[in-house]
Amino acid sequence: MLNEHELYLPDYQKSIVNLLSRFLKHFGCHSNHPEFPLEGSFEGFFNGVNKIVIFLVDGMGYNKFIQVNEKLGFESILKVSSVFPSTTAAAVTSWFTGKTPKEHGLLGYILYLREIGGLANMIEFTYPGIEGNIFSSILKKRLHRIDNIFDQLKEKGLYGGVITHASIANSGLSYLIHKNGHIMGYYYMGDLLATLRKKLLEDWSGILYVYWGHLDGLGHKKGPDSDAYDMEMTRILMELKRFTSESLPHDSLFVITSDHGMIQIPNSSNNFLKPTDSFNRLLSSPPGGEMRMMYFYLLKRSAYDALRLYFDENYPNSAIFLSNKEALEMELFGPGRTHPELYNRIGDAIMIATKNNAFTYMYSGGEERLAGMHGGLTEEELYVPAVFLRR
Repeated sequence: MLNEHELYLPDYQKSIVNLLSRFLKHFGCHSNHPEFPLEGSFEGFFNGVNKIVIFLVDGMGYNKFIQVNEKLGFESILKVSSVFPSTTAAAVTSWFTGKTPKEHGLLGYILYLREIGGLANMIEFTYPGIEGNIFSSILKKRLHRIDNIFDQLKEKGLYGGVITHASIANSGLSYLIHKNGHIMGYYYMGDLLATLRKKLLEDWSGILYVYWGHLDGLGHKKGPDSDAYDMEMTRILMELKRFTSESLPHDSLFVITSDHGMIQIPNSSNNFLKPTDSFNRLLSSPPGGEMRMMYFYLLKRSAYDALRLYFDENYPNSAIFLSNKEALEMELFGPGRTHPELYNRIGDAIMIATKNNAFTYMYSGGEERLAGMHGGLTEEELYVPAVFLRR
């Protein structure tokens, strides 16, 4: 079903989860997943390494990186699969936990949470489309913070830390996934690099994450096919190339990578869905997920065919549908132990957009018309680079 629509199943043998498993193995830490199969010169990158820096450039897809790299000349590059959905909430959580979305349970940008009896934006801890700190404080009380790799590192006497933008250091998703990590905030790129250089000069062994979210934000506004996105990615990578050539200690492995890619969405392919559309009568809640994939929570499971028929008739050849059972059987969310809230969060029907189609549900009526999106299973969304650097 996926191949005929040029969609790809995540490769959970060569994914971000497997790459993190390789990093954990280097420090003698356990992982429930096989290591990424490194060959040739890549194994040599770990010789004498005490520090691993994982620099996450949010929204940097493999194909776009390869185009930009023609001007930059990075050499040691892996093609790595993200997870499903190919979105920050799911993929960054996999980077910090070493678990698949099936295991960690953060299965998308917007989810139905049984814990609060409604929908939540899993990045900002708000109701979709509405800002509000009261909602955030309720979520922090109701949701358990997620076990990550920091406890494993600590048990081995190793360091685990995060450098992230000061504005998100303890908000929403960061609160959930950074438990027990050493958190450092920055404001601008110069501040980030100064903080990173100072930290690398200290005496420690372990893993340090750095998160840069501005490319993803620009990609949503302008689209990944824009000159602005191309120039911004080039600028970031040039800064990192210069930094590693001048300031990376000899005992450090620096990995530039990402959580997911992104695809350009023409206005004509972005379908706005209203709460008054007739398909809503089949639902117990507005849909979850995001613009390139959606979870539908049905009043009755028998309504699955009627829901699919509605979209086939009104938006022909724009999406495919899977039942939750089909998605689990094909390991769409990965292998591993099923999170106890998985079925509540993914609902009964999963819609995945094809080609450059998208669906924007109007939760508040003020939703933006974005030029770049992700979450689906195209090559542009699913694959990311991992650039290995030593000095």
